[in-house]
Amino acid sequence: MLRWQAHWDSGAISAAEARAAVGSFLDRVRATGRITVPDRVAQDAQLVVSELITNVVQHAPGACGMGLEAWPESGLVQISVWDTSPRPPLPRPHDGRRVGGHGLEIVGAVSHAVTVTEREPGKQVTAQLLLPPVSSAG
Repeated sequence: MLRWQAHWDSGAISAAEARAAVGSFLDRVRATGRITVPDRVAQDAQLVVSELITNVVQHAPGACGMGLEAWPESGLVQISVWDTSPRPPLPRPHDGRRVGGHGLEIVGAVSHAVTVTEREPGKQVTAQLLLPPVSSAG
C-alpha cells in the first residue's frame, strides 16, 4: 500500500491545493510501476477531493485532514477527508435547477464506494475509486 496524509490545524487548505496533492500522490503511485492510473481515474480523484475539501471549508471550519492510499493488490485508490464537525453530510435529492449542493452526488457518481464514519472529534468521508487490473502479460 502507498499512503500520504496531511493535517491542517486551521482548516487552511484550498480545493486547488488538495487537487495538487492528489496529482502528486498519483504521480508517485505511477512511478512505482506497480499500479496503472489512467488519466480518467486521476481526474476523478481530483474531482472527488475538490468536492470533499470544498464541503469541509464551507461547512466545518477548523482542523481537518486528508489521507490518500493506493493498493496495487486490490486496485483501489482511497481518498479520506476528515473534519471536526459531528454533522454528517446530507445527500440531497437531485435537482438540476439548484445551484450548489451537488458535491456528495458528484462524489458518489464517480466513486466505487463512499462511506461516512464518526471519529473523535467529527467525521470522515471516504471515497474509493477503482483502478484497472494490473496486466500480467509480458
